[in-house]
Amino acid sequence: MNNDKNFTVMVVDDVQENIDILVTVIGIQYNVSTAMDGKSALAHIVKEPPDLILLDIVMPGMDGFEVCRQLKSQTETQDIPIIFLTAKTDGKSIVEGFQAGVVDYIGKPFNVTELLVRVKTQLELSHSRKEMKKINARLEHLTIHDDLTGLYNTRYLYDELYQLIERSKVENKSFALLFMDIDNFKHVVDTYGHLNGNRALREIAETIMESISKPCYGVAYGGDEFVIVLPEFNKDQAIKTTESIRSRMKQTLYLSGEGCNVKLSASFGIAAYPDDATEARALLKLADQLMFRIKESSKDAIGCLSKASGSDQPQPPSTLIN
Repeated sequence: MNNDKNFTVMVVDDVQENIDILVTVIGIQYNVSTAMDGKSALAHIVKEPPDLILLDIVMPGMDGFEVCRQLKSQTETQDIPIIFLTAKTDGKSIVEGFQAGVVDYIGKPFNVTELLVRVKTQLELSHSRKEMKKINARLEHLTIHDDLTGLYNTRYLYDELYQLIERSKVENKSFALLFMDIDNFKHVVDTYGHLNGNRALREIAETIMESISKPCYGVAYGGDEFVIVLPEFNKDQAIKTTESIRSRMKQTLYLSGEGCNVKLSASFGIAAYPDDATEARALLKLADQLMFRIKESSKDAIGCLSKASGSDQPQPPSTLIN
């Protein structure tokens, strides 16, 4: 656990003498904040959440049970450990306290050593839970994100794409996706090395994210290939967004931080639901094929099927923007 002085314990008691004693005892190891009634305690906790609360039960206005229940009902404060420090040590009060959400119960008068041990234990447990949450959040992030670029990964793409198709069917809405491949990226890697190649991919991902906004999202598809999903976009809107990405790329000097100042371009293929295809893999395949035709011909351009074709079979791109 970090330095104890990084932790704040809040004491809530309506008797000033009790507060003074607790501040003296606890203040040796921890930062201490105080309140003398439930209402002011809640206001202070919302503004400056402590790491642990020592809470009396019997107080004017709002008792400790209600303070605890209110704190546990709010997302911002529900994880703060609360210890009842009270003279109400009858069985009914103890049960009600645990039902309200306290983690421990200390009777008055208290033993200083016992109090400090219980406070330390709950702070350590709370700290461990917070660290575990961070680890779990990181693991959850990694399950759907590409670790190199920070964009979503293909696992997320396929899951979300199937759901997007179902929603679009029900709501009778269109959407588009574009397949993007960096032109001559092998030359960048061969010239500047793999580490700079990875840096360039991260910078390209930033270009993508700067060119779109939610609910649109980018996906690291593999190597130097990316997919961008555009919910509720028609083909014309998708072309406009793709041209924005293409234009921004051409205006950007990549690896400038490494002193390289590399200019890059990309080839794009666009597929739209439901005009071009109605299944996830068919949409991806078509966008990939259209992108490949662009890459094999002019590069640095956008390809898509004409609205009239109604085909998900590979055809010469009907839109070329050079």
